[in-house]
Amino acid sequence: MAKPRGDRRQQIADATLKIVGEYGVQGTTMARVAQKVGISGPALYKHFANRAEMLEAAMDLLLERVVSWLDSSTNPNALERLRELGYRHASSMAANYEGVVAPLFEFAASGPRSHLTEQMARRQRAALQKFIDIIAEGQRQGTIRGDIDIEVAAWSLIGLTWVENFAMLEGLNEFIADGTSTRMLEGILATIATPAAAP
Repeated sequence: MAKPRGDRRQQIADATLKIVGEYGVQGTTMARVAQKVGISGPALYKHFANRAEMLEAAMDLLLERVVSWLDSSTNPNALERLRELGYRHASSMAANYEGVVAPLFEFAASGPRSHLTEQMARRQRAALQKFIDIIAEGQRQGTIRGDIDIEVAAWSLIGLTWVENFAMLEGLNEFIADGTSTRMLEGILATIATPAAAP
């Protein structure tokens, strides 16, 4: 029985992400994707007009997964929500290494000639905006200092997630296992917390 069109597109996007992580953007061919999904090359064109559209769908799926992690905490205290997200990041990304971490760096390294770098930047800004929104909420609550530079704080937090991702990519698991990344997270949170909210 044939899969519904939306399901098949999702399956193709997922397969594309995994192939990008394994072979890089240049090595992500229509033939490899078709083989991984188990359909013919021409059948791919029923779902995507071209390779570029397929890569964009894969990037959208990557962003969905990052946003899913960013939405995984519903703690009403914004400072504590940031802490929970920081603590969950490594395990969340490690659980989906092939579908998030590896392709993220391959897309980032694809270079400006591929036109994917600009598209990835747009998606990264969406994730950055989530951090900005949480920090602004914390300022309104009084758990995060009102005098901090919100963008610097947001970039610091997203930068830490990139370092964790890179450590996973390079096999530098001690960065996470020995608590270094946790101490860095707590350091960032300590600089933005109001005295009343600090542990």
